[in-house]
Amino acid sequence: MNITQESITIKKYSLVKGILTNSCNKKFFNQIDALILKKYFDNAYEYSLTENIERINAHNLSFNDINKIIDNFMCCVENLSIFHNRSLFEMVKLSFLPSKKLNRVISIDTYAKLAAYLHYVSHETNKLSFDFLILRITDNLLLKIKNINNTDLSSTYNKLKSAILDKMIIYAYTPEKRGNEATILCWIDRLLYAVIEKEIDLDSFIILSKKILEITSKSIYIYWKLINAIDYLLSQKDYHSFSSLRKYKSDLQKYIDEKYLYLNLSTDELQNIFVSLLAKQNIVKEDYYSFFEVLASFAKKSASNKLFCLKLCDYLLYFNQKKQIFGYRFIRKYFVDVLLSLFHKNDLINVKNKELQMLIELWFNDAFFCFERKRLLFSIVNILKSINTNDAKLSHNNFYKYCDILDYILATSHDNDFADIIDFLAFNNENKSKIAKYFKLTNLRKNI
Repeated sequence: MNITQESITIKKYSLVKGILTNSCNKKFFNQIDALILKKYFDNAYEYSLTENIERINAHNLSFNDINKIIDNFMCCVENLSIFHNRSLFEMVKLSFLPSKKLNRVISIDTYAKLAAYLHYVSHETNKLSFDFLILRITDNLLLKIKNINNTDLSSTYNKLKSAILDKMIIYAYTPEKRGNEATILCWIDRLLYAVIEKEIDLDSFIILSKKILEITSKSIYIYWKLINAIDYLLSQKDYHSFSSLRKYKSDLQKYIDEKYLYLNLSTDELQNIFVSLLAKQNIVKEDYYSFFEVLASFAKKSASNKLFCLKLCDYLLYFNQKKQIFGYRFIRKYFVDVLLSLFHKNDLINVKNKELQMLIELWFNDAFFCFERKRLLFSIVNILKSINTNDAKLSHNNFYKYCDILDYILATSHDNDFADIIDFLAFNNENKSKIAKYFKLTNLRKNI
C-alpha cells in the first residue's frame, strides 16, 4: 500500500469510526441501563415470593422429611384431597433429589406403590397441568430407578409414562384458570423431547400443542415456542418432509401476524417491553422473536416510530457486548430478517441515513460480518441507490460520506460483487463523475 492509498484509507476509516462512536447515545443508553437494573431487582423480589424459590432448599430435606412427603402424598390420594393441597407439588420437589439420597430412603416396594398412586391420580385429574406434574415426577423417578438397575420397576414406570401421554392425547381437559407462561413453555419442551425420543408421533405432538393453546392463555410467547419447536423438528431428517407439520407452523405464523397487525403500542409501552426482555436473567429465543415482531409492527406505523426502533437496535448492539445475545444463531438471523424488512425505498432521507448507520454498525460487528455480510452489503448499496435520485439534494452528510464508507468496505473486504458500483449507483454521466470521486480505493484496487 503506497502513502497516498494509506492516507485515503485512514481518512475513510475515520468516517466509519465517527458512525460507530456516534451510534453510542450515552444518555439514552444510561437511561435504559437504569431501567433494566431496576426491573432486574424487581423481578428478583417477585421471584423470591413464589414457591419456586423454595425448591432451592430441596437438597436440605432429611430422610424423615422425605418419608413425611411420601406418606402425606399417599394419604391425600387415599382420602381424595390430592387436588386441594400441595402434596403433589412436594412430590415434584422430592423427585429432583439426587439418586444416591433418594434411593437410600425409598425401597423398591415404595417405588412400585408410588407408581400405582401416580397412575390413579392421573386417571382422576381433569387438569392438563396436573398430568404434566405427574409426568415430571415419573420422568425424575425413572432416572433414580435406573441407578438401582431394577428391570421390572423400570418397566412399570415406562408403562406409567406411556399411559399418561396416551391420556393427554385423547382426554378433553378443562381450561386452566391460572396459566404460568414459563411452565407452559416447559410443557412444549417436554412434548418436543417426547417426539425426539419416539414416545409420541408428530400427529400427537400437533394434537397436544393445539390442546395447550385451547385450554391456556393464548400468549404470543407460546406460539413462538411452538414455532421454534417445529423448526427444530423440520431440521431433522426424520421429520423434514411432514406436510402436516409445515401447515401447522403456517397456521401459527398466521395467528402471530394477525395479532401484530392490530397491535397499537405507544413509545413508552414498547420501551417497557424492551426493558422487561433485557432484564430477564436467561436468554429465551422466543422472547426475542416476539419482541422483534412487535418492533417491526411498531416501526411500520410512522417515520418517527422507525427511528425510535433503530435507536433500540443500537442499544441491542451495545447490550450484546455484555450478554452476547447475538451469539445465538437464530436470534441473530431473526434480528437481521426483521431489520432488513423495515427498510423501504420510500423512506425519508434522514431515516435512510439511520438505516445506513445501523448497517455499518452490523458490518463492523464480528458476528454479523461473518454470517450476514452479503445481505448487509446489498442493503447498503440498495439504500444508497435509492437516495441518489433526480429529486434528492445530495450532500456529504446524507450521501457522499456513505459512498466514502462503502468504498472503504469494498476495498478492505475484497468483495467482487460490486465491481461496477459507480455505474450501479449513478443515474446519468454527470452524476457518475461526481460519485466516482468517492471511490478512489476501489479504482486503485482495479488498477493493481
